[in-house]
Amino acid sequence: MTEILDRIASHLVGLRMPRALEALDHTVQQIEKGELSTLEAIEALLAEELTIREGRRIGVAMTTARLTPPKTLEGFDFTFQPSLDRDRIMALAELDFIDRAEVVHFLGPPDPDS
Repeated sequence: MTEILDRIASHLVGLRMPRALEALDHTVQQIEKGELSTLEAIEALLAEELTIREGRRIGVAMTTARLTPPKTLEGFDFTFQPSLDRDRIMALAELDFIDRAEVVHFLGPPDPDS
């Protein structure tokens, strides 16, 4: 069986499927233990490779798009805007008002240019 595994590994290298190659030994062990059928094992190897490729593709697309980093409340500088009540903002971020069917209005100061 080692000869077959060596050929499969060689094929995975030739097909440029490094994640499937990494998962091969574990997948074979699962087959031997009866945890996976042959078709399930093939699907698992292909799914591993596809997951890595999709992640890489999305990463390249995000880099190419040159998007600004995502902004979160954890990264917000509340000292820059001292009129904001940090605790109240963080409580609203929990969205508990939705479960209580409460209406929330966000009002800011009027635009000085209008």
